[in-house]
Parts: sequence; C-alpha cells; structure tokens
Amino acid sequence: MTLVISNYLSRPQPVSQIPKMRYFWLVTLVVILFSGVLKLPTFNLQHNEGDEIRFLFLVKNWIDTGRYTLQGSPLLNEPVYKYQADRVLPVHPPIFPALLAPFVKYNAISKAVIVSWIGHFLAILAVALIGRYLFLFYGLTASALSPLFWIPLLGIATDPIMTWVSGVLWIDNLHAGLGALALALTLIASQSTRHRLLYFFAGIILGLALLSKVTALIMIPIIVFAIFIVETNKQRRLQALLFGAIPALVLSLPWYISLYVVMGEFIFPQLPAHVREMMDNLPPDELKKLQDLIHCQFCAVAASRPWYYLILKLPLVEPIFLFGLSFSIFFYAAYAKTVEGFKKLHFLIPLLWSMFIFLVGLIIHITIMRRMTALVPGLYLMFSMLLIYSEKFEALKRYQNLLLFLGGMSILYAAIGGGYFLFKSGYAEIFSMLELAGIINLWQ
Repeated sequence: MTLVISNYLSRPQPVSQIPKMRYFWLVTLVVILFSGVLKLPTFNLQHNEGDEIRFLFLVKNWIDTGRYTLQGSPLLNEPVYKYQADRVLPVHPPIFPALLAPFVKYNAISKAVIVSWIGHFLAILAVALIGRYLFLFYGLTASALSPLFWIPLLGIATDPIMTWVSGVLWIDNLHAGLGALALALTLIASQSTRHRLLYFFAGIILGLALLSKVTALIMIPIIVFAIFIVETNKQRRLQALLFGAIPALVLSLPWYISLYVVMGEFIFPQLPAHVREMMDNLPPDELKKLQDLIHCQFCAVAASRPWYYLILKLPLVEPIFLFGLSFSIFFYAAYAKTVEGFKKLHFLIPLLWSMFIFLVGLIIHITIMRRMTALVPGLYLMFSMLLIYSEKFEALKRYQNLLLFLGGMSILYAAIGGGYFLFKSGYAEIFSMLELAGIINLWQ
C-alpha cells in the first residue's frame, strides 16, 4: 500500500489538482485596473486618423442600413476614401466594428477607445494565466505577490505599443489579446482534467481573434507548436487539434469564404474591380491627379524604411526584447547540458512566440509597430520564463537580482515612452523616448 501511494504521489499531477497560486486573481485584477486607470487620458484624444474615420463611418452605415459596407455612406463622396473603401465587403471582419457600434449609436465616440483597451486587458490576462501555468508546472510555490510574477505582468500592463494603440480606434490590440488568450487556454487545457472543454474554448477565442483581423493567423503555428510541446501523447495531441480547430473554423470561415467569393481576396486586400477599371480608363494626366489626391505620404515613408528597420526600431521601443533575448541565449546555451530541467521544452514556447513573429515581421518588411502587437505578450513571457528558471535552478539563482533590476529598468523606460502617447494623438507610428528627444532618427 505504501508503495502504491508513493508511486501515485510521484506522478505529475494536473494543474487543476495542485493548489492554485495564492492571490492570483487579486493581483491580476489590480494590474488590469491599474492599466485601465492609466488609460483615462485617452478619452480626450481626437480620432481623425484615416482608419479611425473609416471605422466610424462603417459602423454608422451598418447601424443605419443594416448592411456591413461603406457603400452608400457619405464618406465615399471624398475621393481619398472612395478609391480605397468603395467595396461590397470591407477589408476587416466584423468583430471590432460590432464592439464600436454601441459607442457610435449613443454618440459616445470619445469613449470608444475602451474597445482598444479590451484587447490590452485580454493580453494582460493571457500573460497572467500563462505565468501561473508555468509557475505551477515548474513547481514554484511563490504566491502572485512575488515580484517574479507581478513584474512581467506590470510590464505588459504598461507596454508602450499596446498603450499607444489603446488611444486609437485600431484593431491591433484586440486581435493580439484574443490570440494570446487562445494560447493561454491551450496551455492550461494540457494540465486540466477537462482538457477537451478547455481546448474547445481556446478554439472559440481563436475564432474570435480571426474574426477581428486576419493577421491573427500568425498565432496558429505558435499554438500548434505549444500543443506538441505540452501534449506528448498522440491521441491527446489529436484531440487538442480537433477540439481547438473545429470551433475556430466554424466561427471564422463564413466570413473568409464570403470575402473570397465576393471580393476575390483572402489576406491581401485589392482595389475593387470597378475602381481598377475606372482608373485604367483615365487619361494619364487625370490618373496622375487622382494618384496625387489619394497618395498616402505616411505609407510612402513607411515603405521606404530599410529592411533592417525593425531590428533597430523594436529594441528602442521595447528594450525588453533585446534584454530578454540576450539572457535567453545565455541561460539556455550555458546551462542546457547541465540542468535537468532544460529537458522540458516549455521554455521554447515564449522564445518561439517572440522570435517567430519578429522574423515574419522582418521578412515581410513590417515598418509600422502597431502591426507587431501579437509579439508583445511573448516578450513578457520570455522575461517571466527567465525569472522562473532563476528561481528553479540553483546555478541560475545568482543572476536573479540582475534580471529583476535590468528587466524592471527596461519596463520603466518603455512605460515612460508609451505614457507620452496617452496624452498625444495624431501619431500613426510610435516613437521611443530617444526618437522623441531627437537623439536618434529612424523616420526621415
């Protein structure tokens, strides 16, 4: 009998059977509330950026006509919008406009930034859930009051890119937060006695992410990779993939199939056929006048950035990226052969999350930082993973204070830079403090 009990206790137990991290929900909700209070100045910002105007007129037209289109909207009387937005179906799926609808209907446009806040809050929740999952997986007994847990959480709560986007009517926070939450539920499911149900919910959240913006697709390889890391049994892997994929496809495919049938596109938007035909038939001088009229100077400057722009820009805005990557290489290279825990590959999940999206951004030449929001939660989980390893393994504990200090300074620097945009509107790109001070100029 003693041997049976001993064998049972020695087996890894699902997280649901292990005492939960104390004060987890208290700390998480306090951090989310703190992030919300910081965003209050965004109620005073103007919303006159091109995408914001399109969204607001789209929602108004949807409310007035019951049709999800800008066709028939007075906005299309303006040439600068007509030749970009005169489409049967808009470029983006309907979740974000649907969330904006109550604010438009009741003429509360200044409060509509709350929709952008929601995505940031979901990203904070995702980092908290994954952080707790990793703490429990590696057997750490610290409560959520430990700085090892709440400092990375404070980092994502004050992140400069997500803070900047929180003051603008853009989708980017929403799809990033939903995608990160889908991954969080996937990881939790792997250690739960109700894994099928949680994988199903993860699929629903992923489907909502895909219904907010097509770029949520970038989270799918990361989620699949995570499943293959956390589920070692083939049957469990198949269940995870099926229970996650089915609700995601059921929710998102009707939109994307309709978009392809009606507009002939899936990921990359095109000019509608009637607009292309009209432009093809214009005399050269009139076409030149039209192109000058609808020319986007910001887009031209962004497209002219060198291929290495992201390599320089991201560390300036997000120093935690360079700091976390440097320490990760040092930790995982120096101790991989000597520390038993490195045989568990969970540490690869935040590392792959960060590096995969960064490399994709570099390859497709992303030069607008709001398109990198899906990367942001992975940066703070990479930092959290380093802190967990510094606590778990004695050989790394000597670096813990240095990690906390440098990580805290990186977060503080980034938060101050992001805080500037809580009070300033009209910026289509984020700039670091060094750029705002004129010390470095990457945007000439």
